[in-house]
Formats: sequence, C-alpha cells, structure tokens
Amino acid sequence: MEPFEYVVVLTSLILGLGIAQILTSVADIVSNLRNVKLCLPHALLTLAVFLLHIQEWWINYQYSAVIKEWTLGIVLSILIYPILLFLLARMLFPTGIRGHETDLNHYFFDQWRWFYGLALGTLMVSAWQNTYIQQLDIMESWPQFLTASIYLTIILLNVRNSHVHSVLQVISIIGLIIFLMSDDTALHHFQMGG
Repeated sequence: MEPFEYVVVLTSLILGLGIAQILTSVADIVSNLRNVKLCLPHALLTLAVFLLHIQEWWINYQYSAVIKEWTLGIVLSILIYPILLFLLARMLFPTGIRGHETDLNHYFFDQWRWFYGLALGTLMVSAWQNTYIQQLDIMESWPQFLTASIYLTIILLNVRNSHVHSVLQVISIIGLIIFLMSDDTALHHFQMGG
C-alpha cells in the first residue's frame, strides 16, 4: 500500500462521516417537514458545507501527485481540514440534548457564530495547505483570505440579518460550484503518473 492510499482512507472516512451526517439530518427534516420551521441561511449553509466536503474529497486525490515524501506533519495538516468539516456538518443540525428542536431559524441564529468560526478555521487551514503542502505562493490563497475577512467582519459586527447571511452563503455556493466546474484536473491524469 502506498503512503497516499494509507492516508486517503482516513480522510475519506472522515469526509464520508460528514456527508452522512448532512444527508441523515436532511432526511430527518424532510420526513418531519410539517413540524420543522426552515431557515434559508441554514439551508444554504448546509449546501455549502456539503459542497466543501465534495471539494475536499477531490483535492485530497490530487495530493497523490503533489506530495513526494509523506511526513507526520503533512498527514496532520491534511487531516485538520476534514475534521473541521465534520465538526461543522455535525453542528449544523440540532442533535444530542438539542435534538428535539425543530425551529431551524432559531437554531441557526443561536449557533451561527460557531458555524462561521469553524468556517474561518477551514479557510485558514486551506490557505496553510496551499502554502505548506502544495508550495503555492501565499497570495494565491486570496479567495480564502477574502472570505475569512468577510466571515470575521460579520462575526465582529454581530450581524443577525437573515438576508446578509443568505447572500454570503449564495456567494460561497457560487464560488464552490465555479471551482468544482472549472477544475481541469482529471483523475486519469494522476493515475497515469501525471
């Protein structure tokens, strides 16, 4: 087994758990739709987090060609992002002692600072991975820094406007879709030793 194969199993497992958490929670909501008060910013954030899981799965495969020598530091750097995504996916919906809540609007506005704080963490880890693992210039992480500054501003200003949160998530979703659709890196390229 190659080192990449060994590492990707763990990252895929964590990403799979996050995706399962999102899909299970959405299925729970759909099955109890009459009793659930939906929230547009929450629904959009859920979609954005789902797309982030897919994006991370895709980027992880690219590491097979980028990383020549696997070290514990690199493995830990790669694991941090899926772990943060899983925590975000787990926290997106009321569970545990809050599992009885059905007002997603109230839940979102009670928890949004935590959601955005974790999102800030993922953005900083992403910029770190670009620099440390992929050896990109720090300025190539400008989308992460711009998005992080927007999240931080909203947190610091304690913005509770549903429209602002919705617009932020729509922009995030559009950015993720553009990235996923424009990434010209094909799986066969890496399989051929690209």
